[in-house]
Parts: sequence; structure tokens; C-alpha cells
Amino acid sequence: MEKLSLAVGFVRKLNTRTILIVLFCVIYFIFEYYIAKHSDGRHYKHFTLQMAVLPILFFNCGRIASVLLNTIFVLILIFDFDISYNCQLVTSGTLDAVMGTNRHEAASMLSTICWPVLCAVMLVLGGVAALSWKLGRWNPRIALVSFVFILLSGTYACWRVYTLKSSLRSETWADIGELSDIASSLRQRSPGVVGDVTYIMVMSVQRALDKRFIVHPHAITDAQVIGRHAGRVHNIIFVMGESSLAKRYGVYGYASQNTTPGFRAAQAQGQVCIVGKVHSNANLTRYSVPMTFSFETPLARNQFFQEKNLIEMARDNGYKTFWISSQDGTGPYARSYGYISEYSDYTTRQDYNNKTNGVTWKDESLLPVLADRLRDSAPYKLYVLHINGSHQSYEDKVRPEDRAALPQADTYDQSIHHTDDLVQRVMAMAASTLGDYTLIYTSDHGEIVGVGHGYQYGGYDQYTIPMIIHDSHGTGRYCDMAEALRNEDGYYTSIMNKYLLLDMLGYDVDTHYINSMRKSDTILHSDLKVYAYANLPTARDRR
Repeated sequence: MEKLSLAVGFVRKLNTRTILIVLFCVIYFIFEYYIAKHSDGRHYKHFTLQMAVLPILFFNCGRIASVLLNTIFVLILIFDFDISYNCQLVTSGTLDAVMGTNRHEAASMLSTICWPVLCAVMLVLGGVAALSWKLGRWNPRIALVSFVFILLSGTYACWRVYTLKSSLRSETWADIGELSDIASSLRQRSPGVVGDVTYIMVMSVQRALDKRFIVHPHAITDAQVIGRHAGRVHNIIFVMGESSLAKRYGVYGYASQNTTPGFRAAQAQGQVCIVGKVHSNANLTRYSVPMTFSFETPLARNQFFQEKNLIEMARDNGYKTFWISSQDGTGPYARSYGYISEYSDYTTRQDYNNKTNGVTWKDESLLPVLADRLRDSAPYKLYVLHINGSHQSYEDKVRPEDRAALPQADTYDQSIHHTDDLVQRVMAMAASTLGDYTLIYTSDHGEIVGVGHGYQYGGYDQYTIPMIIHDSHGTGRYCDMAEALRNEDGYYTSIMNKYLLLDMLGYDVDTHYINSMRKSDTILHSDLKVYAYANLPTARDRR
């Protein structure tokens, strides 16, 4: 009884401010623990517990600092929680994608969030700000003690990374390969919001220091290439789509809506072939696009920076090259395909060489530039069109014409209809200007409709893509070649695109390499691990 009365007396002595701060600590811990548990790598419970001390620091730094620190941290906490909940597992690739989001993409994605949720978030942030103003005090002793406690935790995590990375002792911080390891290791040692923010900060330094993405000629040609002669196709057009799920294409058997009337008509006229059972080798654009235009594969990724890419090889064999894109090519996420694009003789993107071209995120903005460049007099030409296609938000990828054509369809189906029309317009322009040309249309990856892509347990929809080919004057050599390039499991995969292009460009490839590639079907997944396609993580693997 005496002990109980002492405990009751202690609780009575606690004032409302102390109880609320402790409550904040508990809430921080619960959210941090959830985020940490849904992050790849090891989970350090002690670090999550130590970070729960943050409110004690924030509330004792004075009213203004308390409002700013608490509100900003809660905003990041909500954002990180939302990513963890929706993506199921937050990986380094997930954070790279977040870092690479431009203003339009951010606004577009924000528009997919319903108003009640946004209002609820604003109310929470307003409540946190008001409570922080009311409870904020300047108490240097408590602030210093909590700061030192958190600092020691962070210092310990940094020290552990340092001791495990012996190469750091001989490498400079400008060695960007090491910076990526540092960012990932620190994130694993400090899971949750702090780890994710640390990762983004270090990778931002990488963006400033990264020497790998400086465009310079490569001297090495991949060993697979054994010969070169005049190009087989004078005019090549490669249209790289975005977030396009083949299962929503009418020409792939989708019957709910007539999403691809143009492709269907072209198929009926013998102008295109539809390659079935196709999947991408990655579910994120930054990894999938380089696998088409370089010798990178899920199992061999060093070639991207060490060897000539296909744009360089096209130029070496007398092709004039054009890369016309409605997507950005800068930032830690987009830089991989922006880097390749800048090897072209002519490159224009919404963020590059665009003072007079008028290129925007709208795919139609590419057509005037393409029309002009199709008139180039070079005898051999390679055009790459990289479009926004069906990336979320689907709503802003749809025109009034698509809504009128498919009034009962959802916006994703309408966006597919939009892309179908765009490609038909490209084909019409090429036919009238070039006459003889070969066109490939495919996508970087698929889409979990209404959800997105790059999800750890999202399954196969985020890999299932279309592959449609217009051979010179119709169908023929490259339709047959695509069928011959299928893996032993029956799938055509996007890493085989390079062999179609190399043949068009006039290069001979050792068939032993191709046959070896066909024996295994692997993908580079969201967690940057390589899986057999048949065994990629799905919802049933989610714990």
C-alpha cells in the first residue's frame, strides 16, 4: 500500500505538459517502429527507442523552435509512414524515386490523395503546431542532455559504419561508389525517419559529387559484339512507354474497353506484330531503361559505366541519333536514363536543351520536335522517344478525345488509349516523311493499376508490358527475331531489346551470349535484389 501511494503521489506531481510530452514520445516510437519494421535491411530496435527522445529535445528548445521542429518532423513522419504503408517495404530504390520526383510529378501524385485525407493531415499538423507553441519552453539543461543522448546514438551508428567499411580509410569522399554504400549502411543502422532522411542527405551529396554520370566516350565495346557492318535499317524509331500494363491493351485480349483501336487496326492490316508474354527486367524506370540501351542486366550492372552504350555504338556505325523525351533526366533517380540520352547527337527533354522546343511533361509536346527531326537528311538515323505514358496520376495523361472515345472507362484505360493514338501519329509521320522505317513500342515496366509500381510485394502486374513492332513495310525480320529471343521459360524480356537494336544497327553478336541469357529469367526488384522471375516477391510473401 505504501508503494502504491508513492506511485499515485508521483503521478499527481506530473504536470499536464510532462504527460503530453511523454505521449508524444510514445506516438513517435510507434510510428518510427512501424516505419523501421517496413524498411529493408536489419532492424535496430534500440535506435528506434532512442529516437523517441526527440520530442523531449524539440519541446525544450523554445516555442518557435518547438513549433518548427515538431511540425516538420511530424510531416516527414506522416509522409514516411504513408510510403511504408503503401509500398509495403521501403528500399533505397523507393527513396531514390522520391528524390527524383519533379514538381509536376509531385503535384500529379498529390492529386490522387482524397481531400478528406489531406484535410486530416492539415488538422494534425495544425494541432501539433498549436500544441508545440503551448508546451514549448527554453530549458537548456534538458535540451542539452537529450541532444547529447541522440548525438551519441548517431555517432555510434556512424562509427559502426566506419569500422565495417575499411576502404573508407583509403578513399576520398568524392569516390561516389563509396558514398552509396555509406548512405545505405547508415540507413540500415538508423532505421525509420532519421535513417531515411540521412540517406536522402548523403545521396544529395552524391548528386553533387557523382563523377560516373559525366558524359564522356567509352573505349570498351562489350565482348558479346563480334562484328560490324553497314546498318540493316536506315531509320529506327524506339518509343519507350511508361507504366504500361499489357493486360489493359485490347490487342492483348483486354475486352472491357477498346483501349487500342490504332494498334488493332494496324495489326489487322499487317503493319505491326504483337509480341506476347513480355516482361520488364526491373519495376523502376531508372533500372529498366538502361537495360535496353546498354549491356547492363540484373546480374551484370557494371557495364553501364564501363562500356559503350547502344547510343554510342549507333554513332560509331554512322547513325545520327536523336533522344526526345517528356521525362526529366536529372536528379538521383532520373539521371541513369538522362545520362544515356545525352550521348545522342541531338537531345531534348523538358529539363535539357529546351529553350525553344516547347517540350513539357505532355507527350504531345514531343511531336513537333520529332516532325522537324524526321526531316534530317542523314542516311542512317536512330530516334528514341521517351514518353510519360500512363504514369500516375493517370488523370493528367488523358485528353478530352480519350474521354470521349471511352466515356465509361477509368482514367488508366483512357491513358492507354492516349498512348495508342500517340504511337499511331508517330507512325503516320514516319511513313510520310521517312517511308522506310522500323518502330518498336514497349514500356519501361508495368503498373499495378490504381496503386503504382516499384512495390516490394506488388507481384507481376508491375512487370507485364507490351511489345509491338512495325518492321520495314509491315511485319517480318524483327518480329521473327523477337520470337527467337524468348527465354527458355517462354517469356520475351526487355533486356533482349538490345539485341534487336544491335542487329538493326549492323552489329553481330556472339550467339553463345544470347543463348546463355535465355537460360535464366531474372529481374532486379524494388529492394535491388535479383530474383528469378518465377519467384519474385508477391503478396503471399508479405509478413
